[in-house]
Amino acid sequence: MESNTDEAGAPESIGENKIWYLKKNRLFANAPDDAVVEGAEIFTMELLPKRATFFDQGDAEKVVFLIKSGRVRISRNTADGKEVTVAILGPGDMFGEDALFGGIERTTVATCMEETLICKAHADALFGLLAANSGLALNVAQMLSDRLSDASATIEDLAYAKISDRLVNLFERLAGELGRPTDDGTFLDVRLTHQDIASIIGSTRETVSLEMNHLVRAGQIKQEGGYITVLRKD
Repeated sequence: MESNTDEAGAPESIGENKIWYLKKNRLFANAPDDAVVEGAEIFTMELLPKRATFFDQGDAEKVVFLIKSGRVRISRNTADGKEVTVAILGPGDMFGEDALFGGIERTTVATCMEETLICKAHADALFGLLAANSGLALNVAQMLSDRLSDASATIEDLAYAKISDRLVNLFERLAGELGRPTDDGTFLDVRLTHQDIASIIGSTRETVSLEMNHLVRAGQIKQEGGYITVLRKD
């Protein structure tokens, strides 16, 4: 699929466009050019609309995805019917990597939070690429380690932190991952509803709305059109 990129500097042709994006993905960080070119041969590009689903819990398709632009929500549906957000991923991130390690069925759901451009490859083909290039394998290990650290921090928050502290910790983490500096603080470049936030921190929409209003009045955050700015501390 040919796509006019929304990022300045990306080449126009399909092949060059794909290589340009792959070089910006964490999987190919510091990788030699031949590894990137080989990666371009196994990955295909696809543009998906907002709310499109990549996979659902129980799916068995062995495909791995790299995000070029847009945002993807990784969530899990609990036995009592609740949706819990596990991660919010953006450009440069990889997901669906459980297919690389013998996972028979998906244990999470992946959906587009906005129009999203991705590269996808069959897990077997990508596993062969990793086996031939130790640098790429180390990059995958680093990404999984970072994901595990985030999960551990979230679990600790759920176990011990007050709702207000969970919110502050979440916004600080998102500021580091998705933040963009502004005159008055850090703009979180992802649109989140109060229900989205509740599903991340293990609370209810009503409680999140109440605590968010407290943070606004305290001058810690600013809300505009579903976007949040973490305000600079005096």
